Amino acid sequence: MTTFRHVQLSPARNAAGLVALTSLESLPPLLQRRARERLWSRHVFVYITPPKRLVAQALEGYPEEVQRLARTVAFYRNDDRSGGGYWPERNEIWLAAGVEPYERYLQARASARHELFHHLARAHPFYQEDEDAGWPRLVAALEEAQPVARDHSRYAEWIERSFLPQRDHANVVEYFADIPTNFPDVSELPAPIAEHFAPLISGGPRPAPRRAGRVDPRDLPAFWDLIRP
Repeated sequence: MTTFRHVQLSPARNAAGLVALTSLESLPPLLQRRARERLWSRHVFVYITPPKRLVAQALEGYPEEVQRLARTVAFYRNDDRSGGGYWPERNEIWLAAGVEPYERYLQARASARHELFHHLARAHPFYQEDEDAGWPRLVAALEEAQPVARDHSRYAEWIERSFLPQRDHANVVEYFADIPTNFPDVSELPAPIAEHFAPLISGGPRPAPRRAGRVDPRDLPAFWDLIRP
């Protein structure tokens, strides 16, 4: 459960903490785990990437429009060890301040990127329109991609080994945020999916109009069958 208690460190403490965290992450895995548990037993946040910096780091290399729209959501670091989320009704993202010290330094960027793409689903007019209509364009792209999905090995493996095993969490909302988070190179995606997400990933044009998809992606078993390579 998110506490919604914003935490931040002074610049001086953060600078010293980053040095300490870098040293911690150079330790062997077992010693790292022990050190992290010892820190958490004292509820210590060694280093917290400031929200504005984290947003910039998370979307470095993504299109300018994506970076601009990402700055339209309020971003906070909450007083928790892990977790976070996007609250559209509040236009806020909360990401646990414990991600860097208790998971790993770079994980904060990946976690922030995922939540930012949840926001972009609502902030980008093209994708907001599709979501409001029940994702017919995304579904059509997925239907067109089915025959060739297995030809894209990294995508197919990710669907089967990482995404689908999440069961109820493997839904269309999470799929939408996961694709641009995990596939910054559109060449790794089946062409219809790459075209659908191109404005978010590569800055490509908005995809041409498609027929509406036939599957209701809110029906989880039907959605799983749709995306399964």
